[in-house]
Amino acid sequence: MAERWPPADLFGLHVDLGDYHSVRRVWLRLPVARFTCLNGCDEEAVGAADVAALTERLAQTHARSCPGPAPKESSA
Repeated sequence: MAERWPPADLFGLHVDLGDYHSVRRVWLRLPVARFTCLNGCDEEAVGAADVAALTERLAQTHARSCPGPAPKESSA
C-alpha cells in the first residue's frame, strides 16, 4: 500500500511535474515547485533535482522557519 506523501498536507504547495520526452531523453518542460504559506513564506524550485529536494525538506523545515501569523494590533 502506498504511503501518504508528507508535503501533500502543506497548503500552498503547487508542483508541476514537467514533461519529459522518454524517447529523446530531454525535458520539454522542467518540473517546478512553488510554496507560499499564509504567513508569507515563499520558496520555489526549478528542475527535477531541486523540486525533489524542496519537497523532501519542506515538510520538516517550514515549521521551524515560518514566522507565524503577524501579531494583531489592539485598538484600545
